[in-house]
Amino acid sequence: MKKRMLAVILTLAMTASLAVGCGGGGESGSDGDTITLTFLDKHPEEEYKGYFEQAIADFEEQNPGVEIEYENISDQAIKEKLSVLAAGGDLPDIFFAWGGECLNRFTRAGRTLDLTPYMDEDPEWRDSFLPSFLSSSVYEGKNYAVPYRSAVLYMLYNKQIFADNGLEVPTTWDEFIDVCETLKAKDINPIAFGNSDKWYTMWYVGQFNANFVDEAVRTEDYNPASGEFTDPGYEQSVQTLLDINDNGYFGSNVNSKDYYQVREEFIAGQHGMILDATSQFSFYTDGMGEDGYGYFKIPIPNGAEGDVAATTVTGGSENYAVSAECEHPDEAVAFLKFMTTREQAEKQTSETGLPNALIDGITEENSDPVIADAYVTAEDYTAIAEWLDQCIDGSLVNTYMTSLQEGLDGKSAEDIMADVRATAQEVAEASE
Repeated sequence: MKKRMLAVILTLAMTASLAVGCGGGGESGSDGDTITLTFLDKHPEEEYKGYFEQAIADFEEQNPGVEIEYENISDQAIKEKLSVLAAGGDLPDIFFAWGGECLNRFTRAGRTLDLTPYMDEDPEWRDSFLPSFLSSSVYEGKNYAVPYRSAVLYMLYNKQIFADNGLEVPTTWDEFIDVCETLKAKDINPIAFGNSDKWYTMWYVGQFNANFVDEAVRTEDYNPASGEFTDPGYEQSVQTLLDINDNGYFGSNVNSKDYYQVREEFIAGQHGMILDATSQFSFYTDGMGEDGYGYFKIPIPNGAEGDVAATTVTGGSENYAVSAECEHPDEAVAFLKFMTTREQAEKQTSETGLPNALIDGITEENSDPVIADAYVTAEDYTAIAEWLDQCIDGSLVNTYMTSLQEGLDGKSAEDIMADVRATAQEVAEASE
């Protein structure tokens, strides 16, 4: 009896030791053949989660012995959870991350795996991505994530309103202002704009920063440890936004409306233009039809001399990264490759409407003609100016958004940037 009891205890002890997770979340099964990779993502919505769950099942079928432990939570929840997990050194093996500073903070802390060797070994994989989106995961010349979803910021316009008023798509800032003046003179609100949630100003200022400020300066300032924001181009960027508002091109009461309200108004023909991302184009196609709207890159403002102004477009990538502590990096990278194959990427776009990040990955077969054409245009740009509210420190985001909202009610560009510089100094001191 005692021998039988001892055998049971030993068996349970051995089973428990084999079940203990490896660093970074990966596990090897009790037979030594099964690898479990943890994966944290942010697509819990009904229209998305089915695709991702099936993709994981397909990967597991093609890779016997590898299992994906999938956790799928909301945007806000993943921001909070990743910060907590990173602080504790317990990131999942594979995890979602926005580009720019959202990813760089993990990389600087040594939490993300350098994917450059894998890309060097497989240049066909590396070269399949749109360069502008792949660049958003580069830190000090190395790649730390791969983009699976993309969005580019364009100015959309109502084709009927333009045709009725004899307007052409503007290609220069002066032409853009002329369009705004023509619409305003005919009592048509030129640009739909709603900023009650404060973030919408960041799209404009992020684009204008890329126009007015050299790339190296922005990179230095967007780093929490070194940001100063003393370049005069930052104030010019803010002033450009305020000028559009002060001239009445946004209409009235912009701080009492939100983005969702004004885009409905745009569809209803109440505005001539609206700034929005390609990831939202399907909303306009559903509301206006493929022939109801067009798009153009917002022209470079007069006097803007940023060194990459002509080749940079605002937008963002959503990426997958691998924890530096993952016990099975080869298998984790194999999953990243699977999720970004052409077949899988096109399936993602056709089944969910989420634009992929591959060269020639958006077509009329898996999307609609307007979106497909927008991505052909995007191939002309070599860099992405990441969403400003994602590529700088959270405290700076709050200061920027609050002060810009006040700017739309009369606060000066000089005072707005004074607020930003003060917060940047606090953030830099806290980073020491």
